[in-house]
Amino acid sequence: MARTFHTFDLIIIGDGSAGISALKEARKYTDNVIMVAAGETGTTCARVGCMPTKALIHAAKLYDSHKKMPQAGIIGSEQLTPDIPSVLENVRKKRDKFVSDVKAGVDELNEHIVQGYARFETPTTIRVGDRLYHTKATVIATGSKPFIPEKYSKYHNDIITSDTLFERRDLPKRIAVVGLGAVGLEMSQAFAKLNIDITAITMNDRLGVVSDPKINETIKKALAEDMRLWLDTEPNIKKTGDGILLHTPTKETLVDGLFIATGRTPNLKKLGLNKIGVDTNGTGIPRFNRYTMKVPGVPIYMAGDVTDEHALLHESVDEGRRAAYHALHSDVKDSPRYPQIEIIFTKPVIAVVGDTDYAMRHDTTITGEVDFKNQGRAKIENENFGKIRLFADENGGYFRGAEIMAPAAEHLAHFLAMALTQRMSINEILETPFYHPTLEEGLKTALQDAASKTKTRETTDVKSRRAS
Repeated sequence: MARTFHTFDLIIIGDGSAGISALKEARKYTDNVIMVAAGETGTTCARVGCMPTKALIHAAKLYDSHKKMPQAGIIGSEQLTPDIPSVLENVRKKRDKFVSDVKAGVDELNEHIVQGYARFETPTTIRVGDRLYHTKATVIATGSKPFIPEKYSKYHNDIITSDTLFERRDLPKRIAVVGLGAVGLEMSQAFAKLNIDITAITMNDRLGVVSDPKINETIKKALAEDMRLWLDTEPNIKKTGDGILLHTPTKETLVDGLFIATGRTPNLKKLGLNKIGVDTNGTGIPRFNRYTMKVPGVPIYMAGDVTDEHALLHESVDEGRRAAYHALHSDVKDSPRYPQIEIIFTKPVIAVVGDTDYAMRHDTTITGEVDFKNQGRAKIENENFGKIRLFADENGGYFRGAEIMAPAAEHLAHFLAMALTQRMSINEILETPFYHPTLEEGLKTALQDAASKTKTRETTDVKSRRAS
C-alpha cells in the first residue's frame, strides 16, 4: 500500500539545469517544495552537452591552428599530430570536474530531493516508488535523450551519440555524421579537424538554425574545406566486410562508425500524462504557454529540453525559473522571455540573434551585410572568412536580428542581443564606440550598410531615449 505525504506547494520532476533552476527559484518563496531525481546526476550540459563538447572543439581548433603557423614564420608545425585517446581523456577530466561541481551544488539541496521515478496518479498526486505525494503544482523538467531514426537503430553497435561520445577511449577512423543541426555541425567539424575522415549527411539543405540563404552558403563553404557534404540526401545503408556502406544512386562512402545527431526526444513516456488527460501535440508533448510555461487546464508547468524547443542552457535555466515562479504565483499572467540567441561553436562561429526567419518575411525589413574577406583584424589573424547579415525595420531602423558566421561571432551576438533587448535602432547601435582594430568593426560595417537603407524618421521613443 502506498504511503501518502502531506501536500507540497510544488513538486519538481527532474534534476537537470531546468529542475535545479526551478528549485532555487521556488525556495525564494517556500520551503515546502521537493525535487524528484532519477538517473545520472550532473545535468546534460555538464555530462554530455555544452561543456565536454566545447572541450573537444577547443582541442580540434587548437590543432587546426598549426596549419597557419608557417604564415606567421613559425616552422616545424607539420610534425604535430592529434592523439585521439589522449584528447578524449583530457576532455573526460575536464567533464568530470564540471559534473562534480554541479553535484556539489545539488548536494546542498539534499533536504529537498527525493530519489526515484515519478508518475502522475492525478494532476495533483505523484507516485514515486511506493510513496504518494500531493502537490498544488508540478514542474516537469525531465530533459531529453538522443533520437535515433529507425533505419539506423539496428546498427546500434556502430552508433555514437552525444550521450555516449565521451565514454569512448578512441574514435573510428572514418565516421558518417548524420544530422547537421548544432551538434552535428560542431562535432563533424571537430572530428574532421582532428584528422578523422568525415562524411556529413543531412536530409535537407538548411544547416544549423540559420534561415538566411547567404549565411547557409557560407556555412557550406566552411564545412566543405574539411569533409564531404551530402545535402538533401537520405542514403541507403548496409554492413559490409570493409565497414558500413552509405550509398545513393550517384555516390557512396565507407565508414567505420555513425555519429547520429538527428535531434533529441523529450523524456515523457513514463510520467503517465495520458492517464490524467493532459492535452498533447502530435509528438506527445503537452501544450503550454511559452510565457508562463503552464499546461492548460492542469497545475502543471514545463521547463527545459522536455519542451522540445530550444535545447539551450540559458533557455532551460530561464524556463525553470519562470515555471516555478508562475506555479507559485498563478495570478501573474506573463513573464518576459529572453530574446532568441543561439551560438554554434564551429570555425568560424555561427550565431543567430532574434527571430530572423520572421524578420525576413516582412516587406519593410532591410538588410545590412558585410563579408569578412577584407576585414582588417581578421586579415591580421589569417581568419578573414565569414559573413554577417543583420535585419532592421525600414521605418525607424529598429534592429530585429542577425545571422552570422564569422570570427568571434559569439561576442558579436551577445552585443546584438543586448541591443535587441533595449529595442535599439541601427543608428543608436552605431553611436556606441567601435575600437580599432577589432573584429567588431566588421559588425560596424554591416550596421552602416543597414543604416544607409533606413528611412531617417525617428520615432518619439527613440528621441526620448536619446534625450534622457
